[in-house]
Amino acid sequence: MVWRCCVVVMSLLGCGACASVISDDVRRTVTPQVSFAHIAADPAGYTGTLALLAGTIIEATNLREGTRLAILQYPTGSRDRPLTDRLSGGRFLLLAPGYLETAVYRPGRAITVVGEVRGQRVLPLDDTTYRYPLLVPRELYLWREGYDIPRFHIGFGLGFSTGF
Repeated sequence: MVWRCCVVVMSLLGCGACASVISDDVRRTVTPQVSFAHIAADPAGYTGTLALLAGTIIEATNLREGTRLAILQYPTGSRDRPLTDRLSGGRFLLLAPGYLETAVYRPGRAITVVGEVRGQRVLPLDDTTYRYPLLVPRELYLWREGYDIPRFHIGFGLGFSTGF
């Protein structure tokens, strides 16, 4: 009987560990068949579409209209975190209304967002210009630094690590 309780508890913990960092209500609004590649190819054509994207912050700038984050997109893994060891699909901009602290939302931090596509912005990039898809966030999640370190592992047996 005790082992059954342990199995139920471990199953519930395992399910919780795989849950997205984006709320279920917002996640249901995402158009799942629209990928970053679709949006990057035709940002104007996907205006109004809600997409779930993830990546790492390249630049954070506070403007009159809000805080603009330039993000290097990566595919998502478990819990919708960016898989930074995979190939990036390119860059996109996130324009958050209001103020985000750029010392916190700084380059290198990983982020996951559900945002509404609002077309594109063309901005300078080195000696050229770059056409960024523009999104306005419905919900965003800033990953803690060192998020790739596993806290526990369930495989053949159960093991725990400190993550340090």
